[in-house]
Amino acid sequence: MQPAIAIVGAGPRGISIIERVAATLNESNSTQPLTIHLIDDAPHGAGRVWDTTQTHTLCMNTLAGAVTLFTEPGATVTAPVLEGPTMYEWIQLLRGERDAVSATKQSLFDAHPTPNHVTADFGAELAATRPESNPSRALYGEYLHWVLTVALAQLPEHVTVTNHRSRAQRITAENGHDAITLEDGTTVHADATVLATGWVVPEHPVAFRGHWIQPGNPVEQDVDTLVAGETAIVRGLGMGFFDLMALSTINRGGRFVPADTRSGLRYEPSGAEPHLVVTSGRGYPYLPKSEYHSLPPKADLSRLRAAIEQHSGTTTVSFGEQLWPALIRDSYAAYYTTLARVRPDALHIPLADIISRIDAAPLAGAATRTSLLPCARALNDALADATTEPFDISYWIDPLAGCDGLDAESLNCVIADALARDIAEAVAAHDSPIKSALWVISAGRKPTAIAVENGRGTPEDQRGALSDYMAFGQMVGSGPPMFRSRELLALIDAGLVTLLGPTPTVTQSGTHFTATSAERTVTADTLADAFLPSPNITRAADPLTASLLESERIRPFAPFGTPTGSPETDADTRRTIHPDGTLDPRLHIAGIPTGKQWADTTISPMPGTDPRMLQETDKTAQSLLRQVGVR
Repeated sequence: MQPAIAIVGAGPRGISIIERVAATLNESNSTQPLTIHLIDDAPHGAGRVWDTTQTHTLCMNTLAGAVTLFTEPGATVTAPVLEGPTMYEWIQLLRGERDAVSATKQSLFDAHPTPNHVTADFGAELAATRPESNPSRALYGEYLHWVLTVALAQLPEHVTVTNHRSRAQRITAENGHDAITLEDGTTVHADATVLATGWVVPEHPVAFRGHWIQPGNPVEQDVDTLVAGETAIVRGLGMGFFDLMALSTINRGGRFVPADTRSGLRYEPSGAEPHLVVTSGRGYPYLPKSEYHSLPPKADLSRLRAAIEQHSGTTTVSFGEQLWPALIRDSYAAYYTTLARVRPDALHIPLADIISRIDAAPLAGAATRTSLLPCARALNDALADATTEPFDISYWIDPLAGCDGLDAESLNCVIADALARDIAEAVAAHDSPIKSALWVISAGRKPTAIAVENGRGTPEDQRGALSDYMAFGQMVGSGPPMFRSRELLALIDAGLVTLLGPTPTVTQSGTHFTATSAERTVTADTLADAFLPSPNITRAADPLTASLLESERIRPFAPFGTPTGSPETDADTRRTIHPDGTLDPRLHIAGIPTGKQWADTTISPMPGTDPRMLQETDKTAQSLLRQVGVR
């Protein structure tokens, strides 16, 4: 039998691995026959999340001009790059705007025509899309499907691709090969295997009865079962919530129309909407993204990067003691630099003196591994008399601090007023000192995560400052597009959404669910979990992961002896690590499931950034070919 590679997962990472395999084989001029098995029960190319048949109501949280699946010149990859259009350039080429795209990318586009139905099905969206637009997930799925077509076409003639539209259920070792059992009863044999499965939902720690919409991909959740006019308790205030909100309003015939209101919108109900009572750990909605009318600016992280470089040779890095003081200085500097530009009269002393105070404030003594707040207090004290508009990042870390005693009506007034302010700051964008400061916090996540990946952070950080920072940075930087926040405020004002508050407890009695936050309580017949939990092999709900644990081909990544939910993989190859510490001879795992060990595994590749995801798929492709003896 000729060598065979199995790729389990035919979404973005599976596509990229195929392209990287092709680039490697073409460079080596190999003529050895090879079979690639592409395994996924979801549509190959789009996968589940980006299914091209889903409603166009659901959008990406990434901008059209900020996503690609092609490697670029100068990228940290081994095989030659394949220059292809970003998603926005692909859209420009579909619109006939050829002068805006390089000749190399035009040639690739011309060689692989996009199906005619794309322009027919997405005509209005294609015409309206700008680089800073949030495309529909279905349109991104079409882009992915096109990239898969391109990637497959790069493979040499001696490579055979076999598509399996079925779910992998089990992997067993048989005579030096992997035997992969599929849901349809087929068994696929491979000499090397990679799991590029994306979001694998783990077993929920509490199994509720009755009408419980479990966590999952929003388009696959049974949102249609939410009963019109009845109350539903919803957990989650991130992207999953905004998806559920849109599906239960817009997709039920409701309309958001421009109006002279604080949200800029008025909601015209269809009468089919449920009443959503929403809660989450923080209790406050993710902040809207700034309306830059362009791609976001590059944040000044000079102090953070200098701190990372200073500690680059050490075995461990303390985020709370060594990196957070530098990052918070960057954030405060961004605030006051923008304030000096847009409202100079607000400064009592020159900007240069403010920056000097920021850099001179004694944060070393204030920094801790367990809390973000002492550094904030030290900076606030150093700048107490510097301006009429002081910045206090503590508020943004916990925007509902001190609200425990409020009843539901009062709390919603507080949150709605704050959300209106958040929208105004997002509109100001470049000219918002607050957004400038928080953009630094958001942008600092990637270099921080890379600096502490693979167990380089301290155990105290993992439970304290670092964990809190990552959640904080996600809240201020990975929020919804502006229009979704406007819609939320319009629904609050229309009485269709009520916010319950933070740190909820949920109990069940019979078929009734009760959610409590502080002294605020609501009871309903429906509970909807509007979030997508990270994969966790210690709570595996899927039979594939269970089979790998049973056969001891994976173990949890466990820095400082504390197991995480990620499988441990080798840095250079992404081969899995056995419980005894040995490398698996064939099995690789790439992407989202390994997020507790490797940084930046969930982010779509951004042009011009040497994306970590494409570095990883390149490493994986090299190893797959080595393991089957082709390279």
